[in-house]
Amino acid sequence: MSITTTRLAAPIALAAALPLLASCQKPSEPAAPEAPAPAPPTVVLDSTLNRAALLAALTEARTATADGRVRDAALSGRTVSVRLPFGCEGAAPAERTQPGLPALVRGDDGSLMLRVLPEDLATSGLVVTAGADDAAPPSAWEAVEGFWIARPWSGLETCRPGETAPTARQPAQDAEAESRSEADGVVSPAAQASVQTERTSGLAAVFETGGSRLGRRQGQAYVHVIRGDKGVAPTPAPGGYALRLEGRLTAFADGKAVHCVQKDAESRPVCVAALRLDRLAFEDGATGALLSEWRPR
Repeated sequence: MSITTTRLAAPIALAAALPLLASCQKPSEPAAPEAPAPAPPTVVLDSTLNRAALLAALTEARTATADGRVRDAALSGRTVSVRLPFGCEGAAPAERTQPGLPALVRGDDGSLMLRVLPEDLATSGLVVTAGADDAAPPSAWEAVEGFWIARPWSGLETCRPGETAPTARQPAQDAEAESRSEADGVVSPAAQASVQTERTSGLAAVFETGGSRLGRRQGQAYVHVIRGDKGVAPTPAPGGYALRLEGRLTAFADGKAVHCVQKDAESRPVCVAALRLDRLAFEDGATGALLSEWRPR
């Protein structure tokens, strides 16, 4: 090969190698960022308090009262839908019903009455609290109706399993059985339940002065009547019945949604939550079928 040819080939070879050198020296491109991990699903907690949740709030307030502590829980404004079972052991004598507790009563004509007479709490110490000067602030409410939760140690919204109502009997048969039980010194289930009913946890339905009176019972009982066919007394539902209370918690005059009163250190505090009652209904205890309802507002 001539010197001239060699001199020409060297630049050509160098020119051909430049792109390869450039590609080797070119910095590597940054890796594409990894896709962000999907955010965890947002869990929206239902703010509606059922029986168990309401009882938990009342128990917390009761414990604080017994311990002498100040309790400040944000309950005002929470919605409430509480189901209170009753009539699980059949009808009770009318004279053994208690204010604020739903009851199943056998009428003189053999009919069944689902009944609840709210307890008047307007002047109760559970509602009216004295200030530092022992003077009670003026109440903004025209009426305060109390509803009590039987068996506050249980969160069940239905009758207990195996707790069934007896078959239908005529009023004369009920009276005879009651008389026979008393003579034998035996307390009937209905009487026993009435005697042992504890009223320490409840709801105080408040109605503002000057508010609407539509749907209000004005101190009268809420009643639903079940009649038999062709003179035959109706049989109580196998799963009993239930009283449903719906509304929104509000605050008493001191800004608290729950008030508790304790007689002494050895007594269980009694607690109620202030409620703006929107709906009261009687339901079939097992199926939840609506029997009757009232809307006080």
